[in-house]
Amino acid sequence: MSEGTFLIDCPCCKARVEVDKKTGKVLRHWEKPVVKEGGDPMREAFKKMKEDKSRLDSYFSNAGRSLEDKKKELDEKFEKEKKRIKDSGDNSRPETPWDLD
Repeated sequence: MSEGTFLIDCPCCKARVEVDKKTGKVLRHWEKPVVKEGGDPMREAFKKMKEDKSRLDSYFSNAGRSLEDKKKELDEKFEKEKKRIKDSGDNSRPETPWDLD
């Protein structure tokens, strides 16, 4: 919400509307929040937060595991290449970009 607007909660339909102060035009409209009959909105919100937290925790733990797997794979490739170079007997230095001038 900016300084040139204000929010109105409709007493009838419980929708929220953002209105421009100067023109009176509706800038945004949010529908009425869906609440189950006889349900506790705080308990529902807490349950949703727990689900989101567990989902994010599993996502980050899987991301860490995949990074470890990728690191292991790259280390194996590096060791194979080192062994290949050692077996070929090539002791020359690789070309550097400054040598190409």
